[in-house]
Amino acid sequence: MSFMALKPARLPFFLVSLWLLWFCPEQTAYAQSGGHGSVAGTVVDAQTKQPLGFATVFIAQTTYGTNSAENGTFKLTSLPAGSHELVVSFLGYETLSHTFTLQAGQQLSFRFEVKPKANTLQEVVVRADTNWRHNYGVFLKNFLGQSANAAQTEIINAEVLYFHFDPQERVLTAEAAQPLIIESKALGYRLHFVLEAFRADFKNSHVFHAGHPRFEALKPRSKAQQKRWDAARLRAYRGSLMHFTRALYNNALEAEGFNVRRLQRLPNPNRPPEAEIQAGLKRARSQMGAGMTVTYAGNEKEDSLTYWIRMSRLPKTVAYLHKDPVPYDQLVVREAGSGKRRLQFVDHLNVVYTKEKEELNYLHQSAFAKRRTPTFQTSLLTLLEPYTYIEPTGMILNPYSHLVEEYWAFEKLAEMLPLDYTPATEE
Repeated sequence: MSFMALKPARLPFFLVSLWLLWFCPEQTAYAQSGGHGSVAGTVVDAQTKQPLGFATVFIAQTTYGTNSAENGTFKLTSLPAGSHELVVSFLGYETLSHTFTLQAGQQLSFRFEVKPKANTLQEVVVRADTNWRHNYGVFLKNFLGQSANAAQTEIINAEVLYFHFDPQERVLTAEAAQPLIIESKALGYRLHFVLEAFRADFKNSHVFHAGHPRFEALKPRSKAQQKRWDAARLRAYRGSLMHFTRALYNNALEAEGFNVRRLQRLPNPNRPPEAEIQAGLKRARSQMGAGMTVTYAGNEKEDSLTYWIRMSRLPKTVAYLHKDPVPYDQLVVREAGSGKRRLQFVDHLNVVYTKEKEELNYLHQSAFAKRRTPTFQTSLLTLLEPYTYIEPTGMILNPYSHLVEEYWAFEKLAEMLPLDYTPATEE
């Protein structure tokens, strides 16, 4: 198999999937359901057994949701047949999620007992956060993103957010006393986001956030606004991780505009071993003031300290991109018996979407970035586990099983669409 060497790999900026667990059997897809059913139930306090009215009950990452009545009862109708994750959220209580399978025409009934939450935010609330505005700005960039859609996305109740920054580890974490209410004027959705985790590790350039999102379609003021929302949603969908996973599930990568090749990261042959670099730095610093050792870099002379500092700044790995597309049988394995499809591959996947160029905001994320002309969107996908399951909705089942880099890492929550979204071209 042939491959080509790329530039030394830059420090990656990771984003692990935003969505929590979503379980759907092979035959289930919101866009092409084979039937519908309904779910009813009651939400009560786990300690007092008293009903909890106005609790939020929804199917994760979809537009299916409701509130419990004053007596704690709820009902969700017209749900597609298949497996779902139902989430129950109520202020002051632990979020509860339950996975169930619904048959066509079936009516299921549940009783959910939710536990009061320990007041873990009390200490944070009473202590003033003088850096709140700064931390909030950092949170927005890494949670909503920096795209054109992000500029039209607003957290309505930002005051429920609390932050902690560890200056030694350079890690920012966030938690919310209530579900975040997020409005996207670009896509025409209101999200109710139960934030479970947010961690931005600037030392290692890792960002992770997870939660339970519920979508609510906004009512357009006119047909023209609805048309703009439809066009914006289609742009957000094209080339997205959800689009890629749906195309992969249906063996339609090329038809949908995706070029997938294997990428390897191998040790940089021009960089000495780390132990040798550290020893060289220590030795060079000890010689300062006692006469410097001169080394040669090409035809130029440089002192030992400068040389070892330069070596320490070289990237540790070099990326090698294989020229041939990855065959489907090296991407997806269909399990015997269950019929589930496992995503499994070696090294990394270099995914190029050839039907849409990069957004200008992606090129201008850094003031020091070299200006260039937008090209096709390129993303990297890496598995952190031997395999993970993919679903026809476009969901990678375990959000902790993989990480994304480059363009998909740029496309954060402001680009998110519900799992029951269907592009007009597929209707």
